[in-house]
Amino acid sequence: MVDAARHPNITVKSYTEVKRVEGFIGNFKVLVEEKPRYVNMDRCNGCGACSPVCPIEIPNEFEEGIAPRKAIYIPHAQAVPLRYVIDEEACIHCYKCVDACGKLDAIDFSQQPRQEWLDVGSILVATGFDNFDPSVIKEYGFGRYANVITAMELERINNSAGPTAGRIMRPSDSKFPNKISFIQCVGSRDERYNLYCSGFCCMYTIKNAVQWKQTYPDADITIFYMDIRTPSKGYEEFYRRAREMGIRFIQGRPSIITEDPKTGNLFIQAEDVGLGRTIELESEMVILSTAAIPRVDTDAMGSVLNISRSPDGFFMEYHPKLRPVDSPTDGVFLCGAAQSPKDIPASVAQGSAAASRAARILNADEWEIEPIVAMVWEDRCISAQGKKCGICATKCPYGAILVETGKAAMVTAAKCHGCGGCVAECPHNAITQKHFTDAQVISQLHALLRHEPEKKVLAFMCHWCSYGGADNAGTSHFEYPASQRGLRVMCSARMDSDFIFEAFRLGAGVVLVSGCHPQDCHYITGQRVGAERFEKLTKRLVDMGISPQRFRVEWISAAEGAKYAQVIREMDQTLRQIDPQALKEEIERTRPELERRVRRLPEIPDVALALELAKATS
Repeated sequence: MVDAARHPNITVKSYTEVKRVEGFIGNFKVLVEEKPRYVNMDRCNGCGACSPVCPIEIPNEFEEGIAPRKAIYIPHAQAVPLRYVIDEEACIHCYKCVDACGKLDAIDFSQQPRQEWLDVGSILVATGFDNFDPSVIKEYGFGRYANVITAMELERINNSAGPTAGRIMRPSDSKFPNKISFIQCVGSRDERYNLYCSGFCCMYTIKNAVQWKQTYPDADITIFYMDIRTPSKGYEEFYRRAREMGIRFIQGRPSIITEDPKTGNLFIQAEDVGLGRTIELESEMVILSTAAIPRVDTDAMGSVLNISRSPDGFFMEYHPKLRPVDSPTDGVFLCGAAQSPKDIPASVAQGSAAASRAARILNADEWEIEPIVAMVWEDRCISAQGKKCGICATKCPYGAILVETGKAAMVTAAKCHGCGGCVAECPHNAITQKHFTDAQVISQLHALLRHEPEKKVLAFMCHWCSYGGADNAGTSHFEYPASQRGLRVMCSARMDSDFIFEAFRLGAGVVLVSGCHPQDCHYITGQRVGAERFEKLTKRLVDMGISPQRFRVEWISAAEGAKYAQVIREMDQTLRQIDPQALKEEIERTRPELERRVRRLPEIPDVALALELAKATS
């Protein structure tokens, strides 16, 4: 932290919050607000003369509330910058700190919040995590029993610079506890609270137990666990070392903790999976290894930065394998526990990776983007006519579309990734996607279904996954019928209902729409947008009289060539089992309704031209 503060190209803005972010990759504008310290940073030298004279004491957050702090304080001894700040809510304005400061005259109660706009090329999000509050788990008695503490509280007690100067003692009577127990997975791997594993709790618990055992060899230490997870370099060896030292490991989640009111000792009831029976263990102190949870302000920060969150509440990365430090917003990168719970080595590695990714942008004079961006026809957008809509903006996972009543929707090209979800969802055909326009897709449909369409298996494929799956099937020599005709778009979100209606209107035998699995979508929420549309579309097609076996939805990854080939074989077999005459009658019977559904397509100028060309060449 000191090196960062001293670096000539690094400006540390402490006690400052990000309020607003505008712009795009390479050209962000960030509004930050510096909160008033009521201490002049230039005049304060961190001498500490002010704090001892302050009469107010409140719980110290850094010490987990075990020790007090004054209303004028520094967060901890290694804080950077080492300057004092006044807690306005706790301060009683006795001005004793002003007198103690003397000639330095660093106390300034006239300070107000100060806002500033910053021009930045890239943004790194390293907001860390919060600790789960175990008081909600009533059976463990945290907050009721003084001798039930969290692992973070133990860290502060065990620290030589902590509130007890490193002396281990029970909170209830300040006596040394010789018989202690650790409980794992408090708030994690629990359907009531958090399903995920925090990842590093096993190791920091074992670390604390080993450290305790090394200092006090006669200590009786027990660790209750569900599963011990030691996946990194040297971790399994460390776990074995702990067992060899005599630390007891019991597999089983404790069901309840009770207290002896006279001695303050605790009784832990748990199932010992190894013994296959319920046990009760007496302990003088219990340490809860709590889950890592998203920061309390993660939702607000996500809204400011336009970053979506995964179901566990942490910020969502662009792709968990291929781009793990990139956020969905280009130029914004994630590192550390902001993206998911991580230990120190993983946080350092991801921090270095995020810095490297950001440096690519800062070292480039220009940044190239894909040309497949969305574009608005202003005369068609009903927002320009003063009517409320904004459907396109709600379907864009990148915040690339701005909608204001009285103005046409505006697409920021630098933010658009070209999924096409906004194009397919617009009820007025006011948006198109360059290089994947409605006209281009409709032209392909007419070409693919020009001859004997009732014998064809028409497959809509997303560029990143199902199209890759089809390619994989070919290179791997997985055979599938020649009746298949493929049509590629960038994402399943781009597969407009009108395309499927037009395919059936032209007489396609069976139609497949395919795309990524939900967790693999290249466009974050594109697959979900497409899946919602296809679910509704399936019911509409049946209501129109189209046999349900003629329409199929499948999610196929780029590695699933065998699955793609199997799906095509099954659909071809289904098509062969349909009576040809019955199929022709169904096509003719449903065509009028399908024409009514797609009648708006010729209203789009380039689609009208495409249809004329298709008709002229057929």
